Amino acid sequence: MRVVVWTLASFALWAALPAPAQAYEDQATVGVAVGYAGMSSDTNLPRNGLDVALSAGAGVGDAWSIQGLLSYNNFFDSQPLHLTMAGLEAVYALDIVRFVPLIGFGLDGLLSVRERQPRGDFAAHVLLGVDFLVNRRWIVGADVRGFWVATNTQSPLPPLLITAAFRIGVRLDID
Repeated sequence: MRVVVWTLASFALWAALPAPAQAYEDQATVGVAVGYAGMSSDTNLPRNGLDVALSAGAGVGDAWSIQGLLSYNNFFDSQPLHLTMAGLEAVYALDIVRFVPLIGFGLDGLLSVRERQPRGDFAAHVLLGVDFLVNRRWIVGADVRGFWVATNTQSPLPPLLITAAFRIGVRLDID
């Protein structure tokens, strides 16, 4: 039992050690994410899918950054739904040494294709996530985004979509 307590305490102390300070406005990040995409069952569309995303951003203050997001979602079914999203989001990072909670919001353009019928929509989203700073350069994290389809009254998409993904990223100095 002592070994377990000692190991957990050592890990907690290691995780709490400060990393070198670096202002977010002097950094850019690039990341790739893989996860789950889901939608409500209000329609005859498939509900569960795979989310793959790329992101790139830069700091605009000591805690704020702007990032672009490009994602592809495949909702598997006998007639699959392909959903591509491109968006821009503002992210607030509550930097707590190695663990960094993230809160953000953004606007997105959506392109859905089912049975070779394309459809364009607009959405707004919120972001909740957490990053773990492996070292000064590498980041692993997880995030959840909830999308509200603003053009839902004309769209076959339900009003709410969600993605949950694991992410790996790299930070680059831009000063």
